[in-house]
Amino acid sequence: MRILTLGDSWTYGSESSDPETMSWPAQLADKYGVKVVNLAQAGSSNQRAVRIGIEELCRDNDYDWIIWGIAPASRIELLKQGKWHQVWPWAERRSSRSEIDRIYTEFWHPWNDVQLLLLLTVQFLSVVKMRGCKLLVSSLSIQIDQYKKELSWIQDYKNDCDFRSLGMPLNEFNIGIKDLDRKIRSLKAIYDLVLLDQPDFLFDVYVHMKGKDFCAQHGNVWAPHGHPNDQGYAWLADYFASKLLLDI
Repeated sequence: MRILTLGDSWTYGSESSDPETMSWPAQLADKYGVKVVNLAQAGSSNQRAVRIGIEELCRDNDYDWIIWGIAPASRIELLKQGKWHQVWPWAERRSSRSEIDRIYTEFWHPWNDVQLLLLLTVQFLSVVKMRGCKLLVSSLSIQIDQYKKELSWIQDYKNDCDFRSLGMPLNEFNIGIKDLDRKIRSLKAIYDLVLLDQPDFLFDVYVHMKGKDFCAQHGNVWAPHGHPNDQGYAWLADYFASKLLLDI
C-alpha cells in the first residue's frame, strides 16, 4: 500500500523528537509496513495542501490512499516573485485584536475562508477520484467546534431570503438578494456533499486527544507548544491505520 499525506505541522511532525522518523506518517509507515510519502509542511494552508496534492497526483498517481489533515481555514498562500508564501492572518495578534481583526474574524473569515475550504474539499475529492485513489479528510490542528459555529449560518438558512436573521452584514457584502440566496443554497448542498463523502471531516482530533478519558488511558501525549509528542503521534498513526483498515 502506498499513501500520500498532506497537511500542516501536525502531519509534518512538529515538536516530535525527529519528524522524519516520529511524525505520525513516519510511524504509520514503520509500524504497518506501508509506503508513505509525506508532503506536509509546518504552517501550511489548505490551498497549499490541495495544490501540492494535485501536482503530485499529476506526476505520480500510484497511490492507494491520500490523507489530508485540514489546517485552519484562515491560512492562505500567495505567489510572490515565483515563490509561494504561507500567510496566517491575525495569527500574531491574538492577544490584542484590532477592529480590523474583529471584522475579518467575524465576517470575512466565515464568509470567505470557510466556504473556500468547502469548495477546495470538493475540488480535491473530484481530482482524487479521477486519479483512482481513495481520500480521507480529517481535522487535526483546527478546532472544529469553532468551525461548526461558523458553518451554522449556512445550515440555518431557511431558503426565505431572510439574511439579516443570520447576522450577515449585507451592506458590507454588497451582494444582490437573488445572488445571495442562490449562493447559500449552493453552499448548503456543498456542505452536505462534503459530510456525505468525508464523514471524518468534522471529527475533532484535537478535542478528542484533550479529553479526560483519553488522557487517563494514554498519559501525556502533548509537547510544550501544543503539538503531539512522540507518543501522541504514535496514537495518530494507529488512528489513521484504523481508518484505512490496516491490521492493528
